[in-house]
Amino acid sequence: MLTSLMRLLAEHRQLAYLLLFAGSLVETVLPFALLVPGEAVFLAGAMLAGMHQLDLLAVSLMLVGGGLAGDHASYWMGRRLGPGLFARLHHLPWFGRWPSVRHLVRARAFMRRRGAAAVFLARFAGPVSWITPMLAGSCRLRYARFTCFNTPAVILGIGQFIVIGYVSGRHAGVLLVMLRTHAWIGAATAGLIALLLLLWQGARRRAMRASTGTHWAC
Repeated sequence: MLTSLMRLLAEHRQLAYLLLFAGSLVETVLPFALLVPGEAVFLAGAMLAGMHQLDLLAVSLMLVGGGLAGDHASYWMGRRLGPGLFARLHHLPWFGRWPSVRHLVRARAFMRRRGAAAVFLARFAGPVSWITPMLAGSCRLRYARFTCFNTPAVILGIGQFIVIGYVSGRHAGVLLVMLRTHAWIGAATAGLIALLLLLWQGARRRAMRASTGTHWAC
């Protein structure tokens, strides 16, 4: 997926920035978020910037601007359509049953427990980030508070992928040589990272289950 995106952007540089903006925008707008791999979009643009095929400042502005636009669009969808929005979405034949009851319960409990801070923290909580802006709107969180907490979250949340992608693109040649020469190091590192991520996600799920009830009201 990442390689395909990079190839697409490199072959259509005139449209690359617009594509990055659009991809970042729909990444948190349900139901389109299910179809767009946001992290891959962020990394693809940043890696091409690191390879000097795209401008880093323009890439950053498009990704962050798209992320902000998408979150604000989700907020107002939730605000206008109310708490029954997710039930309506579930009636779409191609939407299925996502977000699941478990995701909604987690997101609503997160919103109750953390308040506006949940808008900030959700950007670093995987699929919960797809739901939270819309949920904040449906729960009538004040728009000013949403904007205050959402803006730095988008900058930091997308910024981390821009930094990783840019550094990887800038040193892609060196990294490939190292991986080819010391393949076992790359495999061991990847395995260790995967294990740490699994352990961290397991601990987070247990902590979330311990603090999450079954009440859905905002």
